[in-house]
Order: sequence, then structure tokens, then C-alpha cells
Amino acid sequence: MLIDWQDRARALAEHFTAAGMLDPQWREAFEHTPRHVFVPEYYRSDDYALVSGAEPSQRDEWLDTVYSDQSLVTQIATVPGVDIRWPTSSSTKLSLMLEMLRLLKVADGHKVLEIGTGTGFNAALLSFRLGDAHVASIDVDSTLVETAAMRLAELGHRPYLVAGDGAVGIPEAAPFDRIIATCAVPTIPPAWIAQLTASGLIVADVRGELTSSLVVVRKVNADTAVGHFLAQPGHFMWLRAEAGSPFRAGGVLGQPLDGDNVTTRTTDLDPDILDDPGFRFALQLDEPNIKHPGTINHDNGPDHLLVQAEDGSWAELDGNQVAEGGPRGLWASIERAADTWDKHNRPSRDRFGFTITGDEPARYWIDQPETAWR
Repeated sequence: MLIDWQDRARALAEHFTAAGMLDPQWREAFEHTPRHVFVPEYYRSDDYALVSGAEPSQRDEWLDTVYSDQSLVTQIATVPGVDIRWPTSSSTKLSLMLEMLRLLKVADGHKVLEIGTGTGFNAALLSFRLGDAHVASIDVDSTLVETAAMRLAELGHRPYLVAGDGAVGIPEAAPFDRIIATCAVPTIPPAWIAQLTASGLIVADVRGELTSSLVVVRKVNADTAVGHFLAQPGHFMWLRAEAGSPFRAGGVLGQPLDGDNVTTRTTDLDPDILDDPGFRFALQLDEPNIKHPGTINHDNGPDHLLVQAEDGSWAELDGNQVAEGGPRGLWASIERAADTWDKHNRPSRDRFGFTITGDEPARYWIDQPETAWR
């Protein structure tokens, strides 16, 4: 099947260049890398119906969508006992991909590790720009890696591809000047820092259940890196524990509320603060395992706000009345985070940074490392 894609790619390149989103050093790679080769089919985001370029009645829809600024779901999975289909791989939204490549600040001769091979499209851009010998990519799903390898080879690219746990990187191919992660992580894995060259750079998406943020991380010594959060979220799929699972390592589905040791009291904190994106980010620093707020209903009464954490702690809000259960007072932790956020004059996420040393938890700061978040 002959696909007339060059004009579409050039039009997209013109659009992204005019908008300041396409770095000049990436334009040639973008214009000469056919996205449709890596996305021969995708699932619609609203109903997960499959759209295939091999189906004549869908070809126009498929091609128009592939050459548009959309994130395209390319693999789905089901979870036993849950009547939901989950996306497990996608082709990243083009403007987001180009922004991450711009932030990566590659130069000729740089060696790059990509975490999350997916379709192989990003590896193709990297290979075009830097040469195959300077690109390595890893994905937990061996089927994705095999398929990406075939599609890359179709275009004459043969980067170093590995099926395995992205959290451990590719030590046998290290060191790398740059690492780019097209999957979300709760924090930067120590192995990535260890596999960077001196002053090497990481661009990734640090995410919790509440919010997400792109980060740029610079290695400052053998086991320490300093990073800063950007205003732009990534919202990538999790760096997965195993192929076919949509959950991050340690991630779980919701569990029944622990009815032991329940306490009730009043609170002065307005529950609507959880709608503030700035506070959600700050709260996630203190409570990385908190879940997205939901609602609970008793006996067909009004909905109550429900907040849970992975350790089984929970808080239920009815106006200013709060009930807490589980191993600790979750709403009390949220109140402390709100107090800290207020004391720092409610900073936005792009004022935050972090320092990571070895296996130690990240140390968060505001504006400069000397100003600790807590």
C-alpha cells in the first residue's frame, strides 16, 4: 500500500516550527520519519474501537489521525475481575515528544538511552538524528520490542533494543550522555543516574495518582542528581512492573475501606483545596502513594468526598466533618501539607526541584536547594 505521507509530515513540521515547538536540529528527522510505519493501527480514545490503515473504509481516518498532534493508543489489556480495558502502550502526542527531545539537548556524538520503546517511533527519530550506534532503547514488553525492531529495520535503523525492566536501564550499554523516559515514574531510579556520564541529562515524567510533571535532571557527581519540575505535565503510562499490566510497580487497585480505629472530627481545611493543581502537586510530594480523590455514597444519600492511600488509610468528608480510618490519619497529613504550602506562599510546581543521592528518598526544595520544602 503506497502512502502519500511526506506532505502531511512537512505540514506538521511547518506548524510545529511556527509554534516554536520543533527544534531546528530535529526538523529533518521529523520530516523524514513516517509515523504511520510505527502506527499501522490504533484504538480510538473514546471507545477503544480499532482503526486500521489496512481497512479501506478506515484509511482516511487512520492517516488523518496518525499525522495529527494526538497521542494514539496502540495496545490495550484487560484486568481480571474488572470490566475495563486499559491502555498499555501508545504513540506519544507529537508536540509532547518534540518538547522532550528539545529538553534533552543532544549533540552530535551523544549516546542516548530511551526508556519505553513502545512503537519505536521515538527511537527512529533518535536514530536518524544521532545514528543507530548512539541509541539504545528498552521496554518491558518483548512483543513491542520485536515489532519495533522490524519497523525500525524497514527504515534502515538498527539501534540497540532490549526487552527488560526499564528501571534498571541497560548497564551493558552504559554510559549514556542522555536518558529519555517515555513512561511515568514516581521518582528517578538510581540505576539511571549511575548509567549517566558526568553531567549527563535525564528527561522524564515524574507522576503520582494526583498529578504529573516533566522533569529535567542533571548528574552532579557519581551517585547524585539535581532536577527541577516543569509546568508541563507528561501523563505518560506507568513504567510497568510486567508486560500486560497497566499498573506501576507496587501499584494496586482499590481495596475495601478498613473499618477499624475510625475517628471523626471537624476540619478547618476546605476540601475544595484538592481541586487546586498547585496543591495537588505539593500534596503528592508528601503523600506519593495517595490516590485520586473519589466519592462514596451511603444509603442513597449525598455523595461524600473519599481520599485513600495505598497503605489502607482513608478519609471521608461530609462538609467540614471528617472520618478517618486505617493505620494513620490521612486527612491530618493533608492538613499538614496544606499548612506547609501556605507557609511557602502557595508555590507553583515549576518552582520545585529535587536532589537524589543513591537509594535515599528525593529531597525536595523550592527555587534553590537551600530552601527545603519541608
